[in-house]
Amino acid sequence: MTITGEAIQGLQSRYGFTQPEIGLISGYAPRSIANWLKGTRPTPAARQKFVELRRLFTALEGLVENPGEVKSWLNEPNSAFEGSTPRQVIERGESDRLWHMIYFIESGQAG
Repeated sequence: MTITGEAIQGLQSRYGFTQPEIGLISGYAPRSIANWLKGTRPTPAARQKFVELRRLFTALEGLVENPGEVKSWLNEPNSAFEGSTPRQVIERGESDRLWHMIYFIESGQAG
């Protein structure tokens, strides 16, 4: 299986995301996701996107008690994002805002 297929399976099994949800957070069509799970070779851009998502979700695990809480946390409105949910921030292509938050939490600095 490709790195992309492994990353998609990880998002499904570890966090409970459905293929349509993975489509929303990645910006790729559910059909593409299904094809990658079947072994179709993804584009370099898709591989890069899923490597980045895997890294982001691994970092987010450090903010919660257990990996199962990541999805719940992503769907809760957050004042750090002007009331948007972290998932909406990712879907808008603004995951750098989450990285910023992760950095400040891990460093112990006020954001």
